[in-house]
Parts: sequence; structure tokens; C-alpha cells
Amino acid sequence: MKKQLYYLFLIISICVFILKDSVVVNSDPILKEWFSINGVGDGIAENPLNWNPNGVPTINDDVLLDGISNDLSKLTINDPISMYSLTDYFVDVEINGPLECEKIITINWGEFVIRNNVTALIYNNTYITEISGPSHFNATIDNYGVISLYYGVIFYKDVINRYLFSNYVIAPLAFYGSFFTSDVGSLTSLSHLEDFYIYGNFLVINEASLDFYLIEKLQVHGYTILNGNSITNINETSLALFSGCEFSEGANLTLTKSNIYFLLPTLDTKNGLLMNNSDGYSNKFNLLGSELTLSNYFFNIQYNSVINLFDKSYLIARSSFIRLGENSNLILINSFILSNDTRLTMSGSSLLHLDSSLYLVSVRDPANPTFCILLENSKINVINNSTFGIEGPIDLRDNSTFIIDNSNLIIQDSVLYAKDNSYILIENSIFQMRGDFLMLNSSIMDIKNSTLYIFGYYGAITNSGFHSYNCSINIGDIVVLSTQASITLDTTVLNVFSNGSFICQAPNLLIKDSLVAIRRYFFSFSSFGSINSTFIIYRTMDIKGDFYGESLEITIVTGNLTIGENSTFICNYCNIIILNGEFITLGNTSITLKGTTMKNGGSTITNDNEFILSSNILSSTSSTSSSSTSSSTSSSSLDNDDNNLQSFNNQGSFIFINDSKVQVKMNSSGKLIIGKNQVDIEKFQQEMGGLISMESGSMFSSKSMIQLQGGSIIGNGSFIGNILNSAATIGDSNISNINKFKISGNYNHQSNATIIFNVENENDFSSLEILNQFLINGGQIEIKINIQFLESILKQYSNNNFTSKIDLISFNSFIDSNSLTNLQSNQNQNQNDNNNNNNNNNNNNNNSTLGFGNIVFKTYDKPSNSEKVISSDCISTSSSSSKFSLLLRSCTPSNNNGGDGDGNGDGNGDGDNESKPITSKAWIAAPIIGAVAVAIIAVVIYVKKDRISVFLKLKKISISTKLKSIK
Repeated sequence: MKKQLYYLFLIISICVFILKDSVVVNSDPILKEWFSINGVGDGIAENPLNWNPNGVPTINDDVLLDGISNDLSKLTINDPISMYSLTDYFVDVEINGPLECEKIITINWGEFVIRNNVTALIYNNTYITEISGPSHFNATIDNYGVISLYYGVIFYKDVINRYLFSNYVIAPLAFYGSFFTSDVGSLTSLSHLEDFYIYGNFLVINEASLDFYLIEKLQVHGYTILNGNSITNINETSLALFSGCEFSEGANLTLTKSNIYFLLPTLDTKNGLLMNNSDGYSNKFNLLGSELTLSNYFFNIQYNSVINLFDKSYLIARSSFIRLGENSNLILINSFILSNDTRLTMSGSSLLHLDSSLYLVSVRDPANPTFCILLENSKINVINNSTFGIEGPIDLRDNSTFIIDNSNLIIQDSVLYAKDNSYILIENSIFQMRGDFLMLNSSIMDIKNSTLYIFGYYGAITNSGFHSYNCSINIGDIVVLSTQASITLDTTVLNVFSNGSFICQAPNLLIKDSLVAIRRYFFSFSSFGSINSTFIIYRTMDIKGDFYGESLEITIVTGNLTIGENSTFICNYCNIIILNGEFITLGNTSITLKGTTMKNGGSTITNDNEFILSSNILSSTSSTSSSSTSSSTSSSSLDNDDNNLQSFNNQGSFIFINDSKVQVKMNSSGKLIIGKNQVDIEKFQQEMGGLISMESGSMFSSKSMIQLQGGSIIGNGSFIGNILNSAATIGDSNISNINKFKISGNYNHQSNATIIFNVENENDFSSLEILNQFLINGGQIEIKINIQFLESILKQYSNNNFTSKIDLISFNSFIDSNSLTNLQSNQNQNQNDNNNNNNNNNNNNNNSTLGFGNIVFKTYDKPSNSEKVISSDCISTSSSSSKFSLLLRSCTPSNNNGGDGDGNGDGNGDGDNESKPITSKAWIAAPIIGAVAVAIIAVVIYVKKDRISVFLKLKKISISTKLKSIK
């Protein structure tokens, strides 16, 4: 065994010894020079004799082409060739077969051309491939080394730069294939190029970097991809992209003082720029003092992508479409977006932010409308002296937000929609639009310290809210508020001009410290409140619902102020001016005016329900400073011309709670309630059904005659002025009330007028005090006496003398229009006892009744709340030069006071022994009728029998005539 191992070792040693001299280790490349010059050799690279030393170059050879020392013009390589390196000095090289170069290729001012779809492999990043002559590469360049271009080069196939690729000369550069900058750490740096064309695809991927600097014209005709956290910087370069682009997976592109153009022949939403990222990635497209131009381009910014325009950068778009979505941002700071026929949509919490910037969109082609749509919590911020202007609609939806702060919002010839919980905030800004603005579905708009112009329609409906503070809001068409949300105008001027009207169905409308001017109509159909504000309504103001106002100035220029059915109108400390229309209240309304002045100029105010006034109603034809506190003595001088006097028609309840002036003509068929205050009414007329109720201490004055054509006057108060009572009742039929009235003026009591006096006792009774002239023309007096008080008088004395005198009416002077007798001069008191003898003449009887046509006496019983008509056995009246009094005496009255007090006397079971009212003239007629009857009988006895018939007939005629004259 040992012998066998020995022989094996020996054989191996011999083999090594033999072979050691034949193995050559080529540690350094061999220089092989091309010397086929001046006809030496055949000029064929594949001929070994054309090389020095002879032999075709191999991978171990450094190839030298020396066109300086030798007159070499061109080297053509047709077959596959390999070399370690290539150095070319002024020799044109044409490679028609595959070239493999392990290290470097250096081209010094020669033309280096690779043709026929060959592949050039350039390896090893420790060496530099330098190209200094015009070169044409029709091969795929896969560079793992460094390529330096010192001359213009045309690459007909793909160029893949995996390490360094740069140029150092201003020369044309063209890539007819794709140009890749790939792999981590790789860098392509190209600068100072006049023309640079990439006709294939352009890619910067896999964390690679690319720098373009001072390239006068760079064009990419293929698809551009920036991907995988790559970084691309373009500085002072003009770049045009003629195909689609994709920026994704954290790729960043920055343009500094450069122009980039995204150009397509037609707009295609499937082709354009797509910026998007997977989860965890975010990419940016930055423009610094640069310009980005879109033409027929779809700019699709998605998934955490950001476009920044800084330092007066521009985005110019023509017939394009910009879409921001999924947390993407388009941010402008001191920059501009200028576009024609370009649309913008935003969604997925995207953001458009303008800071000291301009966004302007106009329409050049009506067939290609523009719009701006915000969806899904997207947001537009326009701040710091920015302007957002669009000639097209804006549509906010799905919780989107539009904020204008210290900036301008302009919408031209289009509409603005705010829907579905969207929000608009305008602060310290100007908002101007020519078109309609509609808010619906719980959207909100807040406007503060701003000016708003809407040359169109504004509507807030379906729970949408509007709030303004310290603003000027100008709307040129109809304003419609139909929402359950709050509407607030605070320190705001609302001017609805042109043909604009204001229609509100919002139950939470509040106008505070504001001015509201409505060119046409103001309608409120729900709750409405206003404080310390001014309203100027040129047409009609209708309020239906609950209205509360305080410290308001309301002017209605040509139309009516109407309070609708089932409404409440409260306006305290207000000035209400109705220049040419009417104040109208419809069914079941309540009007309260506390500390309020109402001025009515040439129109009519109509109240059908409750109207509470505590200040003034003024007329443009009346002096606001005039006073009616002094009494007048001439009734004729107080009848003013009614032709131009405005009127107030009260058909409901009109309540005065403070000193007030009504300087219009008031016609009242409803209630007039006067509290403890002074009321001055320019001209007053009460009609049938009317009521004046006066609280103790109240005062009713008028410069004109107070006309009482019907109704009642109850309470306790004073009248300053002259009264003509044609058919009204003064006094309360309610037996529980004692009425006392004072008239500082003349009182004219006509034949259909009535005065009711309730007499509780000698110290508590109704009264009427007339400080001037009392003119009477018939009429009725009704005197009601407490039965307990009357019975006490009847039982107290046994004689038939009158024992009690109660002065019911006092006056300064008296005129009985029936007798035309003036009782003012020293008229002695006349008493009339209806049971006295007939020596009292007719004048004395008339004086005791003071010219009243009918005097009715009644008793009332408070416990049973009943009253009865009684005779005048123990009751009478008297008059003097200054008083009309009730006289009571102790006596036994006739049994004619058992009626039930209704005065019918019909005997139909409604009251036994019902007595008709007994008049004072009836007491005079009785004894006269008796005397006439006795005379007739005596004459008949003494005449002849044949003349009795004729005589009786004659006497019958005279008696009838006599009776009629008495009646």
C-alpha cells in the first residue's frame, strides 16, 4: 500500500513540473493596437494581421485606436468581439456585431456607433466609460459602471443606468429606447444640454436618483414612471411629457425654476398622471418657482400624494381634469392656478390649500364646462389674501368644507351647492357670485366680518343653517329659508336688491343689531325674532307665526304690514312706519307694542285681534311733536280734513300700556283698552260693536271730534277733547262696576246715545264730568240703584220729602237742542216730582230731565246678580245750570217693581207684573189726559141731541191730535 501511494505522489509531482511552465497567469491586460493605416492591412477588424501584436482582441486586451499618431479613419467590427477596455482617439468606430467590454470604453472625439440590435455590456463600477465623440448606440446599454458623456450620443436601444450616468458638455442627447435609472444608489445627472429626447419610456425607480440641470429642451414621448422612493430633481429645465405618467410608492419629483408640460392630444381619463401609493408610502411633486402646464390631461392625485406649488409657481391647465382623492393634497403658497375649461373633483379627505395664492378657472368652450366638486370630507382652504375664482359650479357634499379667510371667493355665471352636512366658513373676506346659492341637507354656512354678493337666488332648506356676524350681505334675487336649523344675522346688513324677496319658514330666525332692506316682499311663516335692527321693506311684509321684536325700526314703503292668522306680533320699543299701505291683522292674532311708535303715511292699519300699543302710531302728515293735552271749546275747529289722513281699523283688541300717540284716523269696532297712561289719537271713531275700556288714571285725548257711533265706554278715565255720542253707551251694564268719566271738552249727546249710571250708595256711584259744553238732543239715561241702598232710603224716613240727592252729571254749560234754551245764565235749580200737581209747566218738566228722551230706573241685587225696572214713585231727577242729579225720597212705591228686569212686560211667564220703563213725559201726560176727558163729558151734556154726533166726531179729532202732541 505504501508503495502504491508513493507512485501516485510521484506521478502528480511530475505532472505539476511539466505543466508549470505552460500555465500563464495574465495579471495585466495586453495592449493591442489597431494599425491598419494608409493601406496597411485590409481594414478588417477580424483580420489578426491588422492588430499589433497580431491577433483579434480578446477579453484580456486593452484596445487602442490612435487616430492622432496614425492616420486612422474608421474601424468596422462585424463579428462578435470582446475586449477588456477600449480607448478611441479620433477614430470612427462602427460595431455591427455584439460587443463585450469588461471595463471601460473611452471615446475621445471619434464617432462610436453600435448597430444591428447588438448588446453592449459595460461592467464594473470602478471605471469610467467616457464618450467624447458623436456616438450612436443601437444596443442595449446595461451600465454597472460610470458613463460620462463628453459629446452628443444617440441611444437607439434601452439604457439602464445602475450606477452613474452623466454628461459634461452641451450637446444633443437622444434615447430612442427606454431610459432607466435604477437600483439603490444609482444616479443619472444630465446638465447643460441643448436638446434631450427620450422617445421611449423614462423611468426613475428603486430608490434611484436623477438630476436634470440646465436642459433647454427635454422631451419624453414614452411613458414616465417615478417609483419606489426615487428622487428626481429638475432644475432650470424645460420638460415636456407627451404620454402618461405614474408617480408612485414614495417617489418624489422637485422642479426648481423649471417648466414641465403634460400634453395629450385629447382628454382621456384613462391616460394622464397618476400619483398613488400603497399603505405606508407618500410621494411629493414639488414646484419651486416653476410652472406646470396641463393640456387635455387627466391629473389624478390619489392615496397620500402631495403637490406643492411654492415661490410664485404656476399650474396652468387647459381642457383638463384634476382629481384629488384619498388624503391627497394640492397646496399653493404664493402661487397660482390658472385654467380654462378644467374640472376639479375632490374626495376622500383631500385638501386644496391656497395661501397668498390664486385659483382661477374660466370657460372658453361652452361645450366643455368646468366644475368643482367636493366629496367625502374633502376641504378647500383659501387664506391670507388668496382668491378662488371659478366660472362654473361648485358642489360641496358629504361633510366637505370650504373655508375663505381674509381672501376672495368669486363664482361667475354659475351655482354653488352645499349639501349633506357640508360646511362653509367665510371670514374677513369677500364672496361674490353671479348665480344661485343653494344649501340643503343639514349644511351650515358661517360668515364673519365679510362682504357677500349673490347676483341670484339664495336658499337654505332641509335643516341647513346660516349665521353671519358683522357682514354685508347683498342678494339680487329671492331668499328662501326653509329649514329647522338656526338662521342668525348679527350686526349684519342684508340687502335683497333688484327683484329680490325674503321668504322664511325657519322657526329659528334671529336678526340682531342689523339692517335688512328688501326690494320687494318679506314673508315670515314661522318663529322670528329681531333685536335692535332696522327693516326697510319696499313692498309687503307678512308675518305668520310668532314674532318678537325689540328696539326695531320697521319701514314699509308701498305695501302692507300683515300679521297672519293664529300669529303673535310683539314689537317693544319699536318705530313702525307704513308709508302707503295698511297694517293688517288676520284671525286670532295678538299684537303687543310696548314703547313703540307706529307711523302710517297715507294708508290704513287694520287690527282684527289683539293689538297692544305702548308708544306711538305716527302719520307722515302729522307732527310728531304736537300735543293734544289742552282742551278745545269749538267742535267745528276739530274736524280735520280726512282726505289725506291715514287710518287704523281696529276690529280686534287694541291695548295701550304706555303713553302713546296715534296720529292717524282710528276706526274701531273692536276693543280699545287704555291703561294708566295718556293716549292721543289724531281722529277717532267708534262704530257698532266697539268698546273703550279705561283704567283709573287713564286719559284719552284728540284734536278732532271723538266720534262715538256705537259700542260702549266703560271704566274710569278722562277725555281731553270734544265728544259726539251718536249711538254709543257710556257706562257699564255690569252692576259690579262703577264708572267715572271726565270730559275736558264739549260733549254732544244724540237721540240714540245712552248713559248708564250705577249707584251703589250715596258715596259710590257712576258719574260724568263735562268741563265745557253739554249739548243734548234726546237719548236715554239708565240709572241702576242698589236695592239694599234704596230700601234703606225708603225705610229711613216717614215723610214724602226727597231726602237724598246724587249728582250724576256736572257740566259748565248746557244746550237742549229740543227747546234751544240755554241754561247757562243764572238758572235756578228745578225739581220735578212726578206726583206733584200739574202747575209745573212743560219747560220745568223738560229741565228736570235735562232734555233726555228717555230715563229708565232700575234696581239691582248683587247677591242674585239680577236687576229690575222700577217706577218713579220715590225716584226722580233734577237739573241745574251745572248739574244733573238723582233724587231719592222715603215713600211707599206702587206695586210695579215686581218684574224680572228684562223690560218686556209681555206676561208670558218670564216675570210677573213686568213694568215697562217709565219715562218723565209719561208722568206729565197722565193729568192732562184726565182733564181733557172731564171737559168732553160736560160739553156733551149741554149740547143738543141732534148735534152730539157731529160734535163728538170733531172732538175726537182734536183729542187725538192733542194726545199725539203730548206723546
